[in-house]
Amino acid sequence: LQYTRVWIPDPDEVWRSAEIIKDYKEGDKSLQLKLEDETLCEYPIDLPGSELPFLRNPDILVGQNDLTALSYLHEPAVLHN
Repeated sequence: LQYTRVWIPDPDEVWRSAEIIKDYKEGDKSLQLKLEDETLCEYPIDLPGSELPFLRNPDILVGQNDLTALSYLHEPAVLHN
């Protein structure tokens, strides 16, 4: 079973990859995530100014020469590519 993968901001690595491991339900104050190192964390989404994390492109698209071929085009996707 594979969950939706996202990018979350990180003070040391700039962006970290994570998987959403629990379905979001209206009214939830955070997303339940699992980082690549298997660490579990909560990502708050109810704070003023907080945004949903950026979606991660499928692995098959990593390394594209043409960035317009990416499903999601944003800062973490471009840096990862």
